[in-house]
Amino acid sequence: MTYDELKDAWIAALLESGLRIMGTGPIDEALDLRTMDRMCKAFAEPPSTQHAEPFHVTTALEFRWGALQTARTNTTEEDLLQELLGLDRTRRLRTELPWLRIDVTLRASTMWGHEILLPSAALWPRWVRETLSRLDDVESVVPVESASRGRGDLLPETLVWQSDPELCVLCKPGGTLRLRGIEISTWQAIYLPRKWDDPDRKPDRCPHDQLAAMCRRIATSLDVWMKALDHFAPSN
Repeated sequence: MTYDELKDAWIAALLESGLRIMGTGPIDEALDLRTMDRMCKAFAEPPSTQHAEPFHVTTALEFRWGALQTARTNTTEEDLLQELLGLDRTRRLRTELPWLRIDVTLRASTMWGHEILLPSAALWPRWVRETLSRLDDVESVVPVESASRGRGDLLPETLVWQSDPELCVLCKPGGTLRLRGIEISTWQAIYLPRKWDDPDRKPDRCPHDQLAAMCRRIATSLDVWMKALDHFAPSN
């Protein structure tokens, strides 16, 4: 699967999920001129209307497509291995499926100049426990399968990761601490199909189902995320 094919599948999954894409286009792309890696980002709002005042809830999704993956997908597995290892060492071709890390961040930010008081020492741990429990019970941001079995003596491969909630805090000139935002960072591994020269080889599965399932989880998680922020709403 080439970069352009993955990009098309990713955009399709984003649009099918119901997420409201932010910006003039569905994705932002950049090229690192030092490493020749490609960076692809998307920013979205929940499918439903915002109801988490004083916060504005968004999500950021991004991945980095390495230059080596570009070289691998611009030709076939057989041709690339022959270039790297030589013809004699590629009689019996066995390769692992490539995978791509997609980073996802759930964010809740206040408007500039409208920061709120920090949560109390009693409220914060209770909110973290309740929020993570809601995300796990309703729709986890990351899939249940967190690792795959290693082969032989190899350690299991990590497929997903999720951080604890983090606060963005503003220190006012007088020393008062104000809450500017909250976020949870995660990432998920997406397996990519290989390109073979041998027509008799069974083709690898397209990643569309993996991407679509991930985007659906994020859309549902954002609604849960908004409801959990009610704890921080200023009391009247």
